[in-house]
Amino acid sequence: MELKKLQQQVKDEAKNNIFAFWLKMIDHNKGGFHCYADFYGSIDEGYEKAVLLHSRILWSFSSAYRVFGNEEYLDAARHCFRFLADKAVDRKHGGVFWMLDANGNVTDSQKHVYNQGFAIYAFSEYYLASGDEEALLLAKSLFELVEEHAFDSVCGGYTEAFDREWSEIENHLVCDTAEEVLAAKSMNTHLHIMEAYTTLGKAWDDPRVEQQNKNLLSVMRDKVIDQKWHYGLFFTKDWRCISNDVSYGHDIEGTWLMDDAARQISDIAFTDEILTLTTKMAEITISEGVDKDGAVFNELREGHLLDSDRIWWVQGEAMVGFLNAYQKSCKPMFLQAAIECWHIIQNQLVDPINGEWFWKVTRQGLPYIQEAKVEPWKCPYHNGRACLEVYTRIQQLIENQ
Repeated sequence: MELKKLQQQVKDEAKNNIFAFWLKMIDHNKGGFHCYADFYGSIDEGYEKAVLLHSRILWSFSSAYRVFGNEEYLDAARHCFRFLADKAVDRKHGGVFWMLDANGNVTDSQKHVYNQGFAIYAFSEYYLASGDEEALLLAKSLFELVEEHAFDSVCGGYTEAFDREWSEIENHLVCDTAEEVLAAKSMNTHLHIMEAYTTLGKAWDDPRVEQQNKNLLSVMRDKVIDQKWHYGLFFTKDWRCISNDVSYGHDIEGTWLMDDAARQISDIAFTDEILTLTTKMAEITISEGVDKDGAVFNELREGHLLDSDRIWWVQGEAMVGFLNAYQKSCKPMFLQAAIECWHIIQNQLVDPINGEWFWKVTRQGLPYIQEAKVEPWKCPYHNGRACLEVYTRIQQLIENQ
């Protein structure tokens, strides 16, 4: 497939299917966006409003505006930002809440670092799109709060879960493992704090942001990535891994997110070390985690229990991760892997009738009709971002030819 053809296809998918669908989720009466639509796209207007989903929506429309310049996307981002700034930010104790009701009233006030990270990510991207200083001030304030309350100066990384007043609590939201053990720290939270700080660093030139991102990259390199080139998923406070599962989607997603963070580090030798490490991880994903038709498997549990379902976010992130590896190495196998992921997306995950992507399909391509199109964890951030990243990266490849 020619790169220009792939570029046009992901552009069309982003504009005509993904973002067109999410524009219909705007709640013009109560503010923000509707946070539940079933498999067929039917909206539940009384469903609770997740702050996490709103952060991901804000990032998505802000980034889409920066790439495509569509004013409707900026208007949607502005609408989403206003809801978050007015309803989700704790003006007394700082930080953003976890959950609101349909009218924007707080129903869960806990402060999870995962959630703070996505708000930083969203506010920073919205600032880059709009120039709105209020958004940058909010992103900065969240950074200061996370560093003040959550940074673990002894063991490295971040404590994850806090109540409204920033007292530490058990980490139920992100770290309830398959073994039903509550973990103090997770790969996923640290990956997305790093992602947030990477975008914050583009909006705010503060050396602390670079330093903390370097610390996060060091934690990923030294504590999280195991000897088989996979991410450990759940950990004790002192970074003892307490889960043996492999998440192929996170493995390949993390490769390009780590690279983006590393490219902002002024220590060139350190950056090169990370880029080499992540290329090896991408190679392992291809050798272990890719099905015969190019789909990336979901998870491997206990070394032999393979979840072969095709998950919407896994295929999208894999497409970006493989293309990123191709940009670094120029190895054809990575470009081929990215194209094969796109074929899986086109032929199995895109819903040609009701729009957006299915949450997941079986190995045979049959969708799970009980899975929602929209809910607190089903967002435009993974698939929308995948299309935006691939579009932008192909442009870079074309310009460098």
